[in-house]
Amino acid sequence: MRLFLDANVFFAGCLSKDGASAFVLQLARRERFELVASRLVLLETERNLRQKTSAAALKSFHGFLRQVRVRVVPQPNEEAMKPYEGMIALKDLPVFVSAVVAKADSFLTLDRKHFLSTGVAAKIKKPGILSPADFLRNVYLKGKI
Repeated sequence: MRLFLDANVFFAGCLSKDGASAFVLQLARRERFELVASRLVLLETERNLRQKTSAAALKSFHGFLRQVRVRVVPQPNEEAMKPYEGMIALKDLPVFVSAVVAKADSFLTLDRKHFLSTGVAAKIKKPGILSPADFLRNVYLKGKI
């Protein structure tokens, strides 16, 4: 299984050792799935941890990246983004389409405003758009990985 994590999942998982995002990062450490991210996601995570949290959270993120193999995918071209224009907020488009281009099975995000509550998840079947908690409940606990 191939998972693409949004920056907010990395952020939450490094900020707190409890919660679904932290558990997803623990599963990644145990190599339960292939982890994919875009350079944009990794840079956004680092920037947000630097600006909004303690040095410990940033250190946790750097440690995670040293421990876990993350396949970094390139930013998608405009042609790849066209089918999703108007469906996904412009600022989120490059990140989501990176997950599509990487052939991720699931795109994990905490962004309720732009992904989880707008009906986008119902319109797009692959990759499946899930919160980390929904991924754990509907995929991990059901033995699908």
